[in-house]
Amino acid sequence: MKKVMLYILFIITITVSRCIFSERPHDQGSASSITARDTLLIPSEIQGNDVPGKAIHPLAEKMYTFLRIQEEERRNFQPSHHKRNDYLRIIAGQVKAMLKYQNSDGRIIDPVDKVEKYYTTPCYAHSVAVLASSGYSTDKEMIESGMKALDIALKDMKEAKAPGGHGDFFTWPALLAYEQFLPVASRTRIDKWKSDIRAIQPGKLYAAYGKLEGNWGLVNTAGEFLRARNGFTSMDYVDQMLEGQNLNFTELGMYNEYGDPLPYDLFPRHYLSGMLQMGYTGEQADRLRDILWKGAWTSLFMQSPFGELPTGFRSSHHIWNEAEQCVIFEMYASAYARSGLKKEAGAFKRAAMLSMGSMSEWIREDGSGYIVKNRYPIENKHGYEVYSVHTCYNMLATSMLALAWQYTDDTIEELPSPADVGGFVIPILKPFHKVFANANGTYLEYETKGDNKYNPTGLVRTHIKGANPQLGPSNGLAPYFSGEGVNIATGPSWQLSDGSWTSLAELSTHAPRVEVLKESTDTVRFRVTYDLNDTDETSDQITITQAFLIADGTITITDEFRGITGKKQISWPMLIFDGKDSVQVELEDSGVYLKLKGKGVHFKVLTPENVRLGRSGKHFKYVNGMAEVVFGEFTGDKVTYRLK
Repeated sequence: MKKVMLYILFIITITVSRCIFSERPHDQGSASSITARDTLLIPSEIQGNDVPGKAIHPLAEKMYTFLRIQEEERRNFQPSHHKRNDYLRIIAGQVKAMLKYQNSDGRIIDPVDKVEKYYTTPCYAHSVAVLASSGYSTDKEMIESGMKALDIALKDMKEAKAPGGHGDFFTWPALLAYEQFLPVASRTRIDKWKSDIRAIQPGKLYAAYGKLEGNWGLVNTAGEFLRARNGFTSMDYVDQMLEGQNLNFTELGMYNEYGDPLPYDLFPRHYLSGMLQMGYTGEQADRLRDILWKGAWTSLFMQSPFGELPTGFRSSHHIWNEAEQCVIFEMYASAYARSGLKKEAGAFKRAAMLSMGSMSEWIREDGSGYIVKNRYPIENKHGYEVYSVHTCYNMLATSMLALAWQYTDDTIEELPSPADVGGFVIPILKPFHKVFANANGTYLEYETKGDNKYNPTGLVRTHIKGANPQLGPSNGLAPYFSGEGVNIATGPSWQLSDGSWTSLAELSTHAPRVEVLKESTDTVRFRVTYDLNDTDETSDQITITQAFLIADGTITITDEFRGITGKKQISWPMLIFDGKDSVQVELEDSGVYLKLKGKGVHFKVLTPENVRLGRSGKHFKYVNGMAEVVFGEFTGDKVTYRLK
C-alpha cells in the first residue's frame, strides 16, 4: 500500500511539474504572437517562495524589500498609459523615414555614408514584417519594400557577402522577418527564402564563428537557434557555443567583455532571453534560465528613473540601449503575469514603459531617431562611435522594439518599479566598477575606476526627479570625445606637494572602499574612500572620502581630504548645448542654475561659505552635446555641495 501511495504521489508531482513548465500559448489577440515559456522564471519564483531567489540572487533581499513596499508606493504612482501599439508607432515612423533610402535591389543606403552599412537591411525587413503581420500597416509599397530587403539580405547571407563583415548580426533579424512574413508572402517567395536559408554556411558567413569571447559569438548563436527552430539546421552549434560562454557571466547574471561596457552586458542577454522565450530546451537551458533571470532583476535595479540604461564604456547613450531594455523587461513582465505574480509583472512592465518613453524623446522630425542622445544633425556624427551609423542603429533599435512588441501584454497593470521607488545602494564593483543609488526616483551612477577613455572616475550621472536627465549631467567628460587628457566628473581636484594639480576623475588604478550606510525609500547614504600617495614616495598617505546622501529629490555630496596641504577645487561639468538648443545658465556666487526645455538643475556649494564659482570658458565636446566646467577653489579639508 505504501508503495502504491508513493507511486501515485510521484505521478501527481510529474503531472503538476509538466503543467507548470510546459509551453503555453501567449494569446495577445494576434496570430503573430510568439509562444512563450514560463521557464524564464526560476522554479522558486513560480512556487511562490517568500524571498524570491534567496538562494541564488545576490540582490534577493533588495528584491524582497522592494516587493514589500511596492504596494504602499502605489498611492502617488502615475502609470505611463503607453500601450502595445506605441511600439508599432515608433517602428512605423522609422520605417517610413528609411524607405526613401532603399535602392532598387532592396538595400537600405545610409544617407550620410552613401553605402549600405552593416546589418541595416535585415533589421529593416524585420521591422516591416512586424508592421505587416500585426495589421498595423496595410501599405503595399512598404510591405513589399520589407520583403525586398529580406530577399537581398538572404542572398547576401547565402553568398557570405554581408556588408562590413557583419554576417553574425544578419541571421537573427532575417529569420524573425521570415517568420513574421510567412502569413503574407507568396508561396514562390517563401520557397526562395527557404532555399537561401538552407544554403547558409555559418563558417563562411560569421566572422566570429566558434569564438567564445565577445558578444558576436552569442549573436550568431541566437541566429543559428532560429535556423534550427525552423528546421534548417541542428542545435549542435548552439549548445556548444552556449556552454563555452559560461565564464563570461557574473554572479549578478551580467555579461562581461573587454572594457566592461554596460550596453554590451544587456545586448547578448536580450538575444539569449529571446531564445528561451521561443523554446530553447537544449543542454544549457536551465543554466541560461538562472543566469538570465538574475540579469533581468539586476538590470531592473540599474535602470534610471528616466528609463535609461546606465552609461558605461562604448556604445553608451545610443537609443538602442533603451530598446534592448524594452525586450528584456517585456519578456519578464509577461512571464510573471502568466504565473500569476502581478507585483513582479507590474514592475517589469513599468520598466519597459520607462524605456519606451525615453526613446520617444529622441525622435527626429522625419520619424527617425537621434541614434545618440544629442540633437545634432546626423551629418555631424556628434557623439558617435566609429561604427555608429544613422540607418543601422535606428533599424537595430526598431528590430528590438519589434521583438518587444511580440512579447508585450497590454493586460498587465503598470506598478512602481525599483527606478520609481528607490531605497537602495547597489555596488557592482567586479568587474563593472560602478555604484548605483536611488531614493524615491532620484538616482546617481558612480564610477569607481574610470577607464581614461569613455568614463572618468567619480560621480558621472545624476538623474534628479523632475529634472531634465541630460542636465544632471548624464555623463562625465573623458578623452574619447573631449580630447586627450580630459577626465572631468562632478567632484574634487587638489594640488600636490610639487605644485601640480590632479583630480579624482583622473584616477584609474585605485580601487576604493565602498560602504553602504543607509537604505530607505526616502533616504540613501553611502561612502567611497580612496587611499592614495602623493608624488613623493616618502610622503604621508592621502585619503579622499566622498559621502553621498540622496533625500527629498536632492543629492548632497561631502568630500573630505586627509594628507593634502595645498589648494583644492570642486568641479561640475555642465551641458551648455545639446546640438539644437542652448542651455540657459545662471551663475551665482556659490551656485549655478541650468534650464533646458522648462526643466532645471541647481548646483550649489554649501560649505565652506566663501567658495565662489567660476566658468572655465572652455568648451568640451562630449556625447550629449557641448559641456563647460564650473569650478570653485577652497583651502579647507572638507567641502559639501548639492544637486537638486
